[in-house]
Amino acid sequence: MKNIRTTGRRVAGLLTAGVLTTGLLTVTASTAEAATTCSGGVNIYGVLDDGRLTFSSIDPANGDLAKVLVGPDLGFEPKAMATLNFNTVLITSTTGALYRVDIKTNNTSLALLNAPVRIADSGWTHDKLTYDGHGHLYGTTAAGLLLRYNVTEDKPAGSQHIGVRTEIDTGFVLKTLTATGDDRLSATTEDGRLLDYSIAGAGSWKSNALKTSGWSGFNQLVSPGGGLYYGRLSTGALYWYKDANPTDGSGSDISYHLDDPVNTSGWTQKLLSAQPGTYTCTTATDTVDRGNITEVKAAGRQMMNNKDAAWATSAQWSCLEQLWDHESGWRWNATNPSSGAYGIPQSLPASKMDVAGDDWKENPLTQIKWGLSYIDGRYGSPCGAWDFWRANNWY
Repeated sequence: MKNIRTTGRRVAGLLTAGVLTTGLLTVTASTAEAATTCSGGVNIYGVLDDGRLTFSSIDPANGDLAKVLVGPDLGFEPKAMATLNFNTVLITSTTGALYRVDIKTNNTSLALLNAPVRIADSGWTHDKLTYDGHGHLYGTTAAGLLLRYNVTEDKPAGSQHIGVRTEIDTGFVLKTLTATGDDRLSATTEDGRLLDYSIAGAGSWKSNALKTSGWSGFNQLVSPGGGLYYGRLSTGALYWYKDANPTDGSGSDISYHLDDPVNTSGWTQKLLSAQPGTYTCTTATDTVDRGNITEVKAAGRQMMNNKDAAWATSAQWSCLEQLWDHESGWRWNATNPSSGAYGIPQSLPASKMDVAGDDWKENPLTQIKWGLSYIDGRYGSPCGAWDFWRANNWY
């Protein structure tokens, strides 16, 4: 039987735990802890003012700089860059060309496999680029248009590998931009806001203000995933931050390390770009505070991802989150007074959930397990269920 925590919550910081206090339902029981395991590293490419490529690695556990390498001159004036993988970087020029930079080694020296490959002659006039590690390249224009492209090869050779140009929306006038996960972006603005975006498609996106002020000093922001952010000041200082739950749309659980920056100076690159998805954190879903909706949702998303690899996208999560927001508000004891539908997925009759576990009446995880199976069998995916709900107001 899966455990239910009914009071208290511990949220992992960066490999260690910090306490976040929340309002909980009035239930008396002992405090338990949901384990969060983080792993991976941080790799950041950059370009100096003189056109030379750089590579840096950082220990995500303590923010210590582990390696800095300076490579050759790229041979063109760069404007924006996005790291695709460990040895492939896309960089635009000030003339609108797009180059693929192939790295031969970044172990003890930084060397290129060949001269930068020009894969587009014009049209790439974006002021910012970032890659989410899941096949989507994002870029913004100076006018604030957010664009998305599909990337189908690790080393794209041209428009046949970088295509399906999608205009997401206007209004994205941002100071910095970085991908934080699958169709997930973070950005800062001139007035100091830290923003989080979840992108579903053209005209379909959500945003959250993680912080309403205090982030205006950063002229570069990069993320390797897992809720880690690295912000660079004009002084060359690089600071690091950890969002304990980067998918909850809240910045209240961001840990600041202002007294322990990566460096207080020296980060003078005109462009920085982190390799995406190199740092990940997983919270065990065998324990959850059933009164903490944020924690229940986080567990639900992890269970959805584990249910079907094809569901492990921001778009599918957005559908599931909205579906059960409307049905139950993600409350384990939600009851429809008219029909008797019960629980997070609003099972009718409620007893159908007993196939998922004997504790279906009080365990949100058992309810989620049943709900995901129901959605899979009837609609094929959370978005299939959400589409049906929007058309019929039930599912």
